[in-house]
Amino acid sequence: MRNKTGRYAVTLVISVYLLVQNSITALADPEPFPKEFDLRYIDYEELLKKSSVFEDSKIVGYVQLLVDEKNNQLLVGARDSLFRLSLDDLQSFENTLWEADNLTKGTCMEKGQTEYDCFNFVKVLLQHEYIMNGEAQDAIFACGTNAYRPSCTWRLAYNLSVILEEVTGIGRTPYSPDYNSTAIITKDGNFYGATVIDITARDPAIYRSVGNKPHLRTVQYNSKWLNEPDFVSSYEIGEFVYFIFREVAVEYINCGKKIYSRIARVCKTDRGGGLLLDENWTTYFKARLNCSLPGEYPFYFDEIQSTFYLEEEGQLYAVFTTPESSIAGSAVCVYSLEAFNKSFTGEFKYQDSPRSAWERHVNSNPLTQCPVEKDTSKRSFADEGGGNKQSIMSQKYQMMDNSVQPMAIKPVLVGLNERWTHVVVDNILGKNGVTYKVLFVATDDGKLKKMLKLPNVEDACLIEEMKIVPNGELRPVKAMKLYTKDGAIFISTFQHILKFPVHRCDRFKDIDLCLNAKDPYCGWNTVEGVCGPPPSNQPSVHFWMQTIDGCPVVEHPVNGGWSNWTEWTKCTQVGGDPTTGDCLCRSRSCDNPRPVFGGWKCYGPSIEVTNCTTHGQWTAWSEWSQCSQSCGSTAVQWRQRYCSNPPPRFGGRECMGDQKEEEYCKGQKPCPTPPVQSNWTQWTEWTQCTSNCNGGIQNRRRSCVEPPPGQEQKPCLGNQQEWRICNTFVCEDIDKMTPWTPWVVTNRTKGGYFQERFRFVCRASVPSQDLIKTQLMKSPTQFCLNNGGSCYDSGEIGRTIDTFSPIDRYLRKYCKHRKRLFKQFCKCRTLGIFLVCQKCSLG
Repeated sequence: MRNKTGRYAVTLVISVYLLVQNSITALADPEPFPKEFDLRYIDYEELLKKSSVFEDSKIVGYVQLLVDEKNNQLLVGARDSLFRLSLDDLQSFENTLWEADNLTKGTCMEKGQTEYDCFNFVKVLLQHEYIMNGEAQDAIFACGTNAYRPSCTWRLAYNLSVILEEVTGIGRTPYSPDYNSTAIITKDGNFYGATVIDITARDPAIYRSVGNKPHLRTVQYNSKWLNEPDFVSSYEIGEFVYFIFREVAVEYINCGKKIYSRIARVCKTDRGGGLLLDENWTTYFKARLNCSLPGEYPFYFDEIQSTFYLEEEGQLYAVFTTPESSIAGSAVCVYSLEAFNKSFTGEFKYQDSPRSAWERHVNSNPLTQCPVEKDTSKRSFADEGGGNKQSIMSQKYQMMDNSVQPMAIKPVLVGLNERWTHVVVDNILGKNGVTYKVLFVATDDGKLKKMLKLPNVEDACLIEEMKIVPNGELRPVKAMKLYTKDGAIFISTFQHILKFPVHRCDRFKDIDLCLNAKDPYCGWNTVEGVCGPPPSNQPSVHFWMQTIDGCPVVEHPVNGGWSNWTEWTKCTQVGGDPTTGDCLCRSRSCDNPRPVFGGWKCYGPSIEVTNCTTHGQWTAWSEWSQCSQSCGSTAVQWRQRYCSNPPPRFGGRECMGDQKEEEYCKGQKPCPTPPVQSNWTQWTEWTQCTSNCNGGIQNRRRSCVEPPPGQEQKPCLGNQQEWRICNTFVCEDIDKMTPWTPWVVTNRTKGGYFQERFRFVCRASVPSQDLIKTQLMKSPTQFCLNNGGSCYDSGEIGRTIDTFSPIDRYLRKYCKHRKRLFKQFCKCRTLGIFLVCQKCSLG
């Protein structure tokens, strides 16, 4: 029951294999064209340029992928975790932990399981409505191994941390992460699962639970029903539920142990039998799936690995391989619903006793359609009579005699020395109105093959082969989903989830490469001048060109490319020239790649030379220059040469000898006596400054002394007189105060009057009337009595006036009637009286 193919040795007759292998169409025929230039092969780095990647250490084991288009998310079931990722770029929406508790883990370890097995591996991930309080919730049903204690939960699809219900996982998911299982929830809400339901993995069952139908299963411990199966997939198609698996062929057991691929189906309306098949299926039948190469001795691909159901055409695509112990080989066969019905309504294969041979038995009551929901037949309800004939037939017969035959005599795809693990199929409408089938096949060594099945053509074409894991790493594909709406494929490998497009049309840079690729997704857009998918998904537009009349034309012109330059090395110049020495040289070759199939040769030099040693050499002497003067015996002339014929370079020697030669001019007439230069005397001292402050002027003089008469002279050059500014500091201010003016009466009251006198201050910084400033000094004030008495200043009032005198009383009485205006002053005495009286008089 472990998840490995070919666990049982299969005896292959080598001569038979060699006989039939010549008829196998290999996916890639030997091509003379170099593979490194074959555009069909895409390495991991190039694939990542157009891919999205999500990485997490918990993505191990058999990861479950579920495309939730409604919520625009990819649901991932991994070890101890559930993820919600964006369908667009795999950005993480949510990471919900779902771990087994410590007690469960401890119990698992105590039972002798490995630490690896004692995690919670998600094995079932399905989407369906969940009715809660009368309302339908968008939910998922997830089941995990839970450290050998299977558990299932209903969760909100858009919030995985919200658990709606938790139920047991027994019968719905296996105990071990290595056991295969499959499950679906039908449209009517019933759960159908195929797995082992005991911890020892000795009780496999196809089981119905979680719904409104009776819980049913295959008969327990009966190898004719199930014999050590490895479950692969399940589908709800019409009124049936189909299960695809591989198992030990019980009909071959007398000849040895051999694996056969099976398809089984049950009616959704099956209600179980009576006493004979209580809680067991009464509509369970199984048949062998045949995928083989025809011949006198057919070569069978017996072990089914993966399936893909093309619902719109009712076709099942299945991947088969040879046993693991034999020579590697894989094939894809296609089956129709008609082939299923033909086998299931045909004769039975039956063995009367363990010692008997398997024989064909007539099917007197073929199951052409399932009983209706309210039918009382024993295929729908319990056997009330206790001896229903159909119950006996159902208990006796399970295996059909006729195998399910594929739609074509040969598999649509066959691969030698390869083991394929998964397949998905896409229908693409081409330019000519033909629908092409493109198959994506995953291998166990981390490659994805994109194959084209042309109509009425026997062999398929390899369109692309993509490396989905880095070189040197073993990451077999664990799950693969096709998202047709976005034209993308999701793949899970060890610790990685990848999303990449179904095409890479932009790699083809010209029309020839684009059309020769024969990729149904690609065509040449004559308006934009690019290779791409049809505009607006309309392949019939006139400016989109596509020609698919066969497999890709691999050969195409490859332009030459230069290799890297070698390191600089010393090289010797040839020719024996004494002026030259060693050089530095490097080279490259036109082999990266070399031009093939009419490609352009490399452009540019293949050798570069630099830093060549050159010894310096003189040029010829120039002509003699003119004499330095036109008279006299001291006139000279010169000529020169240059060390540039050639100049010394890269360590070369300099030129030997003089660069310039001089000689006296001959035959020059004597020079006339030159004129005598007149000279200045010394400057005189600076004169006194014209001002002591605020800036004045000083000057000084000198004289030009001429030579004696009779000689030619030159006048003195320069100024005879110079000026400069002096004493620029500001003059100090000088104040002068005027005498006091006579006393002047300024205010009069009933008791007396006030007098004032004034004086002024004059200020000048220079002796100029225009700069004189005046300032009014503070004027003194005194109070005089009307009776001709004495006058008093402000200080004398407080010292001499009696506050109880008639004057004081008079002032208080006078101010009393005006206290509303000057109340703050009428309370004052001494100097306050003086101030109040002055203001009261103004009132």
